Amino acid sequence: MTRAVVEELSKEHQQLIIDYLEEKQELLTDYLQVFEFYVENNQQWLIQRQEVPNRETTIFVQLEEAEPIERTVWVMDQGSEGVIILFPEDY
Repeated sequence: MTRAVVEELSKEHQQLIIDYLEEKQELLTDYLQVFEFYVENNQQWLIQRQEVPNRETTIFVQLEEAEPIERTVWVMDQGSEGVIILFPEDY
């Protein structure tokens, strides 16, 4: 994770991304995964998408402690180095 993600994204949101990557790894075949958090009716929702193959999933996120956010997070595959989690403006 970039320093900005560690400092600005709650631990709960960070863990949600990591858990999602582990659970859905067979479906997440593109080098770039986009996690778009948004708020609807004061509840946290997430759109997860990739381009190749084109795939988009929207899920409700039950937060225990963190406040809902409006933020986009990228996860980029770094090959044998693993993945990097960053905000688009960090790229």
